[in-house]
Amino acid sequence: MKKRYISALAAGAIVLTIGSLITYQTWPRTIEGPREPMELILEFPPAPQNSEIRISQFSTGHNISPEALIYTGGNFFEQHQSVYSGFVVEHPQSTFILEGGIGTNIAREHADNFDFFYENLFAYTATETAKELLAANGKSQSDVDFIALTHLHWDHAAIIPDFLDTPILVTEHELNVAREEAVENQSYFQEYLINPETEWEFLEFTDGPYGPFDKSKDMFGDQTVIAVPMAGHTAGSMGFVVTAASGKRYFFIGDTSWSIEAIEKAHPRLPFAENIVDHDVPMVHDQLWLLQQIMKANPDLMIVPTHDGNVVKQISAYPAFE
Repeated sequence: MKKRYISALAAGAIVLTIGSLITYQTWPRTIEGPREPMELILEFPPAPQNSEIRISQFSTGHNISPEALIYTGGNFFEQHQSVYSGFVVEHPQSTFILEGGIGTNIAREHADNFDFFYENLFAYTATETAKELLAANGKSQSDVDFIALTHLHWDHAAIIPDFLDTPILVTEHELNVAREEAVENQSYFQEYLINPETEWEFLEFTDGPYGPFDKSKDMFGDQTVIAVPMAGHTAGSMGFVVTAASGKRYFFIGDTSWSIEAIEKAHPRLPFAENIVDHDVPMVHDQLWLLQQIMKANPDLMIVPTHDGNVVKQISAYPAFE
């Protein structure tokens, strides 16, 4: 009888501990403001009226998980589809791919670079790669002038081996820190970063402020594609503001948040996830709060988290454009 009582107490303690841990991780957290007071111009400059840009989205794979694992306060009973997306952007001066998802050899790369825990944590279902999608529509690597990546985590940089002759545009700081951290940080696959065949191009923020961002880069000199610094998730993360010929304006934010609902609520990732994927958690929180304010101040702006399937699918799917 005594043994049963002790066993019941032990089981109860285990259940209580697990429940407390889950509650701690998933309890709603709201970022109320930046760490230091800021005086910001939240409104973006007026969108250019003469844009000739066409834009299209594609997905190279996905995974499905409870919303509660995507951001604190998420619903355990709502499914969230995370996609490995990319965007084809056609400008009169250039055609480029923004982001790009996973590539042809991802199964081997996934197995080679992850231990058992991470391989299962980041399990995925692959679909068509960017290379395959282009080929199926009569295009090839030679039709892409460059690939712009918001950052170099594996689920963005996995496109690189399929486009070795295509320039890869990142910040130099992003590449340098990624190479340093890749030795121990499984968010980076080292083979993507050190291949001597990869042609790197470095974006420098040589232009002035853009909305609340203190510097920017007008990539074509016509205000249709603006790059802005968004360090936090990684050391050199950046975002892109793209204005299409349709008049729609998009803000591609990479992985500062995985969910548009999380931005609306200013709810960060679970502490467990932050400790795995974020380079500077307090800086990510500042960026998340800023995105919420940008959303309020620019109601016609469509903020696009790279992995939010519900948002990505609102853009025309390749080979259709808008």
